[in-house]
Amino acid sequence: MWALKRLNLEWDIAANLRVEQLNELDEFRFHAYSSSSLYKYKMKYLHGKYAWSKEFKEGDLVLLFNSQLGLFPGKLNSKWSGPFEVVHMTLFGALDLKNKRGEVFRVNGHRVKHYMGKFDDSHVVALINFK
Repeated sequence: MWALKRLNLEWDIAANLRVEQLNELDEFRFHAYSSSSLYKYKMKYLHGKYAWSKEFKEGDLVLLFNSQLGLFPGKLNSKWSGPFEVVHMTLFGALDLKNKRGEVFRVNGHRVKHYMGKFDDSHVVALINFK
């Protein structure tokens, strides 16, 4: 009890100091929130800027992701097989693909990506000139 008498507490100064600390904490939280929202906006913009469009049309060549290789992948085995030709698209994103033998099968549209290996006028996705 003698320790409290030695502290010489001045309540109005201590109360003002505590209110200032709470205001600083609120300002710090607001600054952190605004910084994080700005960061999220910038990341969303950059992701949208560099994301490839996954819009397919009939006749496009695509590669199919082979999920069977996920368990024991070889060191140099590619997880993408193909190319396959898009025959038909459904409203919900499923694609009918045709392989080289002419067999048609249906896959989810999230498992395919554009094939950029063939450079004729009908299958060019992006042409980059290096100077």
